[in-house]
Amino acid sequence: MRLSDRLESIIEMVPEGEICADIGCDHGFTSIELIGRGISPKVVASDLREGPLASARENIKNAGLEDKIKLMISDGFDAYEPGEVSTAVIAGMGGVLIKDMLVKGIECVSEMGAFVVQPQSNIPEFRNFLRLNGYEIEKNAVVLDAGKYYFPMRIRYTGKDASGEDPFITAEDRYGADLIRENRGLSDYLDFQMESYEKISERLLLEDGVHDDRTLELKSLMELNRSIRSKF
Repeated sequence: MRLSDRLESIIEMVPEGEICADIGCDHGFTSIELIGRGISPKVVASDLREGPLASARENIKNAGLEDKIKLMISDGFDAYEPGEVSTAVIAGMGGVLIKDMLVKGIECVSEMGAFVVQPQSNIPEFRNFLRLNGYEIEKNAVVLDAGKYYFPMRIRYTGKDASGEDPFITAEDRYGADLIRENRGLSDYLDFQMESYEKISERLLLEDGVHDDRTLELKSLMELNRSIRSKF
């Protein structure tokens, strides 16, 4: 099965040999590949509605993996028992929604090892939440797929004390500490982002100071972008 670069980047991060939750499984292709490639011995795949599960059920049946992939309706971790899975994939939804799932599902999350998330939006805010709420980001990645950038992360709940942490969004929250150190595609994203910033800045200049606060914020973001980009 030929998967999108976005889904490939997720599968590459999933720890091997662990029973995996595929939350928001949609068509079930991620679950099928995790089993087919020998990454996971069993997958518990879930979605919020029966519609997506019907599609996943058909694909799983066609792949002959009905005995390896369990399907169920669940809102995040709600229908999972603590200890039922030891890793997870949560992708294809916004950062705020994934954050809410982690907060509600902490009983399950706290018994898991490393797992993979790929928020579609609010990336800096999501990393900030992780840093301030007892999570460690083991690995960040940046992937361009069909003209859009995605940011899969392998994370782990450690329960570490966040007192003394900077509560505001840091450079590491915005771009990922390991990507700032190692690049791994970050430079291309920074160039893409800078082009977007410049277009917005030009538009704001035409509006004669109506958005002074936004202009100052944009200037700060552009300076941060240049500072990080200069390291590569």
